[in-house]
Amino acid sequence: MELILDFIYIYIGIFSIYFFILGVRSLNDRKYKLDKKYAMTAEPSVLCVIVYSHNNYEALKNMLNQLKSQKYPKDKYIIQVILDNCNDHSEELLTESDSLRVLNLNDGVTVGKDQAISILLESLRQDTSIESYVFIDSNRYIEEDFLLSANTALAITPVASGQTIIIENENLTISEKIKAVYLKYQNNFIRKSRTLLKLSDRIDGSLMCIKKDFVEKVDALDLKDINTELKYSILLSSIGYPCLYIPDFKAYVKSFDYDIQRPSLSYRIKLFRQCLTKLFTFNISFIEHILSMIAPSGLVAVILSLGYLFLSAKYYFIFSFIGVFTVFSLLLLGFAISILKSELYAKDFMYLAMYPAYSILHILDNLPPYRFIKKHFFKGRTKKDVQKYSVKVFATNGKANIPCKLDLISENGMAKVVFSFKKKKFTSSKQIRMVEALNELTEKLNDYGFHLKICYCCEYFSSIVDGSQNMIHGECSYDFKDKKPNDVLTTLIWNSCSACKPKKVISVIEDIRLNQQE
Repeated sequence: MELILDFIYIYIGIFSIYFFILGVRSLNDRKYKLDKKYAMTAEPSVLCVIVYSHNNYEALKNMLNQLKSQKYPKDKYIIQVILDNCNDHSEELLTESDSLRVLNLNDGVTVGKDQAISILLESLRQDTSIESYVFIDSNRYIEEDFLLSANTALAITPVASGQTIIIENENLTISEKIKAVYLKYQNNFIRKSRTLLKLSDRIDGSLMCIKKDFVEKVDALDLKDINTELKYSILLSSIGYPCLYIPDFKAYVKSFDYDIQRPSLSYRIKLFRQCLTKLFTFNISFIEHILSMIAPSGLVAVILSLGYLFLSAKYYFIFSFIGVFTVFSLLLLGFAISILKSELYAKDFMYLAMYPAYSILHILDNLPPYRFIKKHFFKGRTKKDVQKYSVKVFATNGKANIPCKLDLISENGMAKVVFSFKKKKFTSSKQIRMVEALNELTEKLNDYGFHLKICYCCEYFSSIVDGSQNMIHGECSYDFKDKKPNDVLTTLIWNSCSACKPKKVISVIEDIRLNQQE
């Protein structure tokens, strides 16, 4: 037991010194500002802005408007939109030109962002006019100098990840607020300090830029999920091209559209074990990047150090009390600097203080023994066969479109629908069919003067009686552009498009009866 405690303290002691170095380095960013000032004078390179979209009509429309109003020279960037099996008529927003290109994947299967980007990059290999790629998700908001900041970032490093700033976060749950505050703390102190030390950052497929020849040199770009992004970042570090975090290269996102994630602990440990044999190298950035995967948070280190301080004062310990106190003082000073540099509001400190408890509970909840116990000893206390599908939709009050969320939940064979907007929620009762639950929810919203802009609530929609329990399929009768006389446009009840026209709410049985009469 003593040997284990000794090793844990060595681990905490090394991290404490490392954290102190981060804090001291964050106090002097003069060189970084000079480098940035020089990079801002770099010649504009030809950028290919890649926007991935899957049934995000309104968000895509907004993103295209923002990209077209950039201060960057118009002849120096191309907008490349990927439509991945979109059935919301997003293609109507796009007219191909020299500055706007479209890759429309409409084979009836959603291939996913990673595969779609791989297909696109393969097709762009022969385009010698493009110098760099900029990746941005369609649901982001950007300023007019976004591409200028991307060009500056690329003058500093061949691979850069940007800063995502969450806006309109009033409707977050407690756990989401904890993660959001920690994300802000990470961006403003940890990631920025690492950049000042030229240390690697994790690439972010929703906001990043990379030089084209570099992609072809590595011959891969893995953006499947947050875990594979970490793995790809480690690969970049190992070959001497670390991805750097550039805080001025930024985008904004509403809390509704942002899922705050971190690479899973199990995946980080697995990746750490795989890289252990490669630690014997002179590539300091690579070594630090590997070790950072198992680093605790600063606040957790402070709490553990307090425990060791008490241990060394009361009992025999391999390290003297003076030594433990000295290391603890360095950690405490580094943590104090991190608080000053994090630019948190007073109310945020409560959520930051809750992060260690949240982190420990999250780890315990995912440990195999605990999952085994939950599965075999608490089967009767947990809900079984629960499936949930969340979709982002718009509601209208006749004056404006309001972004909101629908959760379609199937629980033990029964269906219910939850409507969420900021802190407000409306929930249907449990119904046999999903379409009946949606109908009930729609009536509730109509009582408050709101109408959902989804296919089921559109007068051009008619249900298809296909024998399925949930009856989620239907047909659209709207006369879209290029629609042929005999074309039958099938859709799902939760889909939406710009042609949506609210209809009077009627019962499901009445809807079926009217369709049969027609």
